[in-house]
Amino acid sequence: MKRHEQRQKAFQLLFQTDKDIVDLTNAKYYEIYQSEMFIKAIVDYYFANDESINGKISSSLTGYTIDRISKVERNILRIAISELEVHDSPVKVVIDEAVRLAKNYGDKDSHRFVNGVLKNFAVQNEG
Repeated sequence: MKRHEQRQKAFQLLFQTDKDIVDLTNAKYYEIYQSEMFIKAIVDYYFANDESINGKISSSLTGYTIDRISKVERNILRIAISELEVHDSPVKVVIDEAVRLAKNYGDKDSHRFVNGVLKNFAVQNEG
């Protein structure tokens, strides 16, 4: 499975479990989560660090709260920041992939919003 597809599945898993709608073990693609180490690492990292990651998203937002942004955008940002923290993936690649997911799943301007938030996050966490 290509890395883009893995990011997509990780996003879909988090999307399903957002606000405890579905338990992870009952989510579609749970079997893929169990077998793909990249997906498992990102999803597990988010669940273990959800408050920290949500706080980092919140501090990268301008004029919004994390609960006010769409479920799609919120979970794309969660996957991207989790990947940046758990893997040595290049920031540009992670942002490009998040923008691609936002274009596929979000509203017409979601990709611009996701891009801006992740760039803010990257600037705040340089060094």
